[in-house]
Amino acid sequence: MSIDLKIGILGVGRYLPANVLTNKHLEAMVDTSDAWISQRTGIKTRHIISPGETLTSMSVAAAKTALKHAGIKASQIKDLRIGVNTHLRFPSLAALVQNALGIPDVTAADVSAGCSGFIFAVEEIYNRMIADYALTGKVSYGLAIGVEALSLITDWNDRSTCVLFGDGAGAVVIGPVQTGEILATHTRVQGKYSDLLYLDEFLSVPLKDPAKMTFKRRKQTVYPFLHMNGPKVFVVAVRTMMADIKEVIAKYNRSGRGNLQLSDIQFVIPHQANRRIVSAVARGLRLPPDRVYSDGVVNYGNTSAASIPIGYVDVWDKYPGALMVDVAFGAGFASGAILRRMPRK
Repeated sequence: MSIDLKIGILGVGRYLPANVLTNKHLEAMVDTSDAWISQRTGIKTRHIISPGETLTSMSVAAAKTALKHAGIKASQIKDLRIGVNTHLRFPSLAALVQNALGIPDVTAADVSAGCSGFIFAVEEIYNRMIADYALTGKVSYGLAIGVEALSLITDWNDRSTCVLFGDGAGAVVIGPVQTGEILATHTRVQGKYSDLLYLDEFLSVPLKDPAKMTFKRRKQTVYPFLHMNGPKVFVVAVRTMMADIKEVIAKYNRSGRGNLQLSDIQFVIPHQANRRIVSAVARGLRLPPDRVYSDGVVNYGNTSAASIPIGYVDVWDKYPGALMVDVAFGAGFASGAILRRMPRK
């Protein structure tokens, strides 16, 4: 069934904490150097959440900027999805953000899909809008956020991981557009790679003696740390992102709306994991470096689910009408891609 409705991104926003952690700072913390970090990751600085800041406050700040950019009131949002992995509590972060923004009754939920959480969030909003329009003829607006505070779950004694990650939030308003529409989305999970990137288990069964029904008395919570097998993640990540880019293009072609090729892609925003992965994607697509976003790696580090929407702000006005792909991978191995056009000026 053909749907005569264009849905795209109307506004973008981000929030980056004021605290900046440089490679120089890390040299004083662990056995590393600016040269070692730069050569292996390309990262120079990353932003770190301050005492008093929260995932909620970062999300709200990014969302307010995106709403203002879109010219949309918070009360017009009907679907809220947040890609996040570091909200280790309940109620959901989406519920807290909804309340802070003053949004009335809304469909809202967190999406835990590793660093691909934002891609999954956009897809959920996009699919719901298409379905609602097909069933009721009504259009609405959605808010997708990617936010992380990875500094909270990083082992700052482990130089292989502590040099990589930063904190921040990015947000987009999604709704009906005349130009700059989302053309296709694609997500998937490869659970067989779950042991390559994971967070410590920090909850345990409290039952001590099933016969007597006695329980352990927990005096303190175990602090969870993330773990990553970097070399293996690199191989799987590059292969996965290339496959997802090809699949999202094929998915669009199967819809009968066009016949795109890899060579038609004009710009790519990959998850900003590190420079080696970003460069490998550029080589795979045969794109020059200036057509693959990498400033996020250098300036913000790996902000997980926030890296793509944070990057949107850097490139938003630079490529009017361009055919773009956003692509990400993360723990799980959850991955996905968005094929879209930038709005025309």
